Amino acid sequence: MGHREVAEAFARDVRKLLGDNLVETILFGSVARGEQSEESDVDILVVVRDYPWEAQKKLADLVVDYLLKYGIYVSPKAISLEEFEFMKRINSSFYINISREGIPVG
Repeated sequence: MGHREVAEAFARDVRKLLGDNLVETILFGSVARGEQSEESDVDILVVVRDYPWEAQKKLADLVVDYLLKYGIYVSPKAISLEEFEFMKRINSSFYINISREGIPVG
C-alpha cells in the first residue's frame, strides 16, 4: 500500500475512532504534493469539534498500528474547528499551506 492509500485508510479509521467529533481530515505535505519518498511520513490534519488533545491521544495507538502494518509513519495533527477557523481569519501561514496543497481524505 502506497502513501496516498495509507492516508485514505487512516482517515477512514479516524472517522470510525472519533465519530461525530470529527469535522474533516486533510492530507498535506509531501504526499499531498506528490513529492514523497519511501521515507516520507504522511501528514494529516484532523479537525475536531471539541477536545483536540483527547483526539490526539486516541490517534497515537492508530499511528503505531499503521507503522507496524504498513511501515509508513502517519503524523496526524488534531486541532479544534475553532482553532482552524481562527487560523483562517488571521491568514496564518499554516492555513495558507493547507488551503493551497491540502487534499480532503476519508
